[in-house]
Amino acid sequence: MNTTVPRAIELVIGFSPGSMSDDIAKILVDALRAECGIRLTVTRQPGENGVAAARWAAACAPDGMTLFMATLGTHAIAPLLNTPAPYDPLRDFAPVSLLTQSPMLLACHPSLGVRSVAGLIARARCEPALTYATSAIGGAPHLAAELFQSITATTMRHVRYDETEQLYRDLEAGRVALSFNNIASMLPRCKRGDLIALGVSTTTRSAAAPELPTLAEAGVAGYEMSNWTGIVAPPATPFELAAALSEAFTAALRAPRVSALLNAQGITAHGTSPREFTDFMTAERERWRGVVARIAAMPA
Repeated sequence: MNTTVPRAIELVIGFSPGSMSDDIAKILVDALRAECGIRLTVTRQPGENGVAAARWAAACAPDGMTLFMATLGTHAIAPLLNTPAPYDPLRDFAPVSLLTQSPMLLACHPSLGVRSVAGLIARARCEPALTYATSAIGGAPHLAAELFQSITATTMRHVRYDETEQLYRDLEAGRVALSFNNIASMLPRCKRGDLIALGVSTTTRSAAAPELPTLAEAGVAGYEMSNWTGIVAPPATPFELAAALSEAFTAALRAPRVSALLNAQGITAHGTSPREFTDFMTAERERWRGVVARIAAMPA
């Protein structure tokens, strides 16, 4: 392929330190430099659940020098949850590549006295004021909790944080009871004993914690979700450039040391073509319509 990928790229993410986007971005900085000789600079613009940062990145020059890290929240949920939609995830962006997928980990504070998913369901049914923490309305943790409540016929109180690190401080202190959150940042806290891990959200167990059941195995029939990250570019980016960028990110992700690092954290590395990522995002948006409708109908 003759199309040249820029040697210096700015990657914009719409979430705060401690988020899945931030965790993956840090890995990409080293991986792209080592595997492709690309200098990646990460710009964090938290706020509005990633929507403001996505809009800003979409308005940049379509030269491959500014990219945006798309997530389940920004590119499947936000266009469904907000009226009017802030953007069209396909028309207003040029898909580049699906980067990663990973399970959400459900964990609670030890003071809750819960050691299993069944125990949590029983507790939630008799204590409707039970709190769960997320850092975004309509983000992956919020969707995971709403799907859980929908299937188990439970009701819990949502507590939203502007910063993921503050969420974890309050969760570890017991000021909120539980959270569904990314496994890379939750699992170390569980291994230290600060939190109690109950289960993972995917249909298969995580290689990073094979002792933990899936939520479906633990009795939440039909439960399945994964958090994901991907790369999108401004909308007028030439397809040949998007494809070349996809090849660079895929090479970085699939390098043995990088995929091993991600696998150890329970994260699956992908790297797809622009067309494959387009199909993936289309399917994800349709899949979550029902859960998003439930969130939209909730009192403000």
